[in-house]
Amino acid sequence: MYIVNLEQKKEFEALSKEGAERVRVKYLIHKSAGAEKFFLRYYVVDKGGHTPLDTHAGEHEVFIVKGRARVRGSDRVYEVGPKDAIFIGSNEVHQFVNIGDEPLEFLCVRGADELYTTGTPAQPR
Repeated sequence: MYIVNLEQKKEFEALSKEGAERVRVKYLIHKSAGAEKFFLRYYVVDKGGHTPLDTHAGEHEVFIVKGRARVRGSDRVYEVGPKDAIFIGSNEVHQFVNIGDEPLEFLCVRGADELYTTGTPAQPR
């Protein structure tokens, strides 16, 4: 078992992915913590910022903690806020744009790349 407190985790890192503006992240649950299939991250998108317009094989589950966002999907744009949960499917275009006056904060669960590259479903150990 691994337990981490958001406030005790090291400082936020700037998201260095091309197209990201004013985005910071804390990697809470990851491979070095023993996670093999799913990872948990905490994002902060400052006022006026946005995540990159992105698409990849990995699914995401996102839970909005604070703030308001416009979320672009493959087929439309949505407005979301606190307590909204969002599922982003494999290879779905997605982007989070902070449309509020405060930081947008959200949790993001993502599957390991290996889950999407083997061509077969992951088998439990």
